[in-house]
Amino acid sequence: MTLHKDEFLDFLVSTGALRFGEFVLKSGDISPFFINLGDVAAGRDLYTLGSYLAQGLKDHFPGATHLFGPAYKGIGLAYITSLCAWTTWGWDLPVCYDRKERKGHGEAGALVGMLPEPGHQVVVVDDVLSSGGTKVDAVNLLRGRLDVEPVGVLVTVDRRRASTPVPAGLPPVRALIELLDLYDYLAERDPDQAAAIREFYEGSHA
Repeated sequence: MTLHKDEFLDFLVSTGALRFGEFVLKSGDISPFFINLGDVAAGRDLYTLGSYLAQGLKDHFPGATHLFGPAYKGIGLAYITSLCAWTTWGWDLPVCYDRKERKGHGEAGALVGMLPEPGHQVVVVDDVLSSGGTKVDAVNLLRGRLDVEPVGVLVTVDRRRASTPVPAGLPPVRALIELLDLYDYLAERDPDQAAAIREFYEGSHA
């Protein structure tokens, strides 16, 4: 499958994962849109989302050998990306993830899955990029616990404003769509909403 941005945005809207209105963010900012990939919950939709992510992985990080999913949403996203990479191309990508609470029994520890080793080409898979803090934590965990240098970060949506930089120290970050793609998508469908997206993108934090 080829990644067509408008089709992907149609998918996000149809599943309810992308909504428009007025939403208060954790930062206190007012956003004209909200993204919650937790609303992608049915089997067919999960497979579709995984296929989009697998295509993005192939386009941007074709040398990847392992995936890492940050708790919590990144865990499921890494798994469906791996599944779809395998079913589409026979690309076998082991997955690991972290826990926010350390477990003292069973497999124990903070990391679960097939752990990468130094030299492996690890890509961090997550839902959105806002400030980038979760991605920094994931990359630092891989570096500190496993001595692994990730080769990239893949997210579905880069929702940063124009004035918000990617945090220093991260490997290359790639997104299936960015805010200006959302603006282009809405320009003819809903010009008023498109203008609100543009204003949010060009504005500064509250």
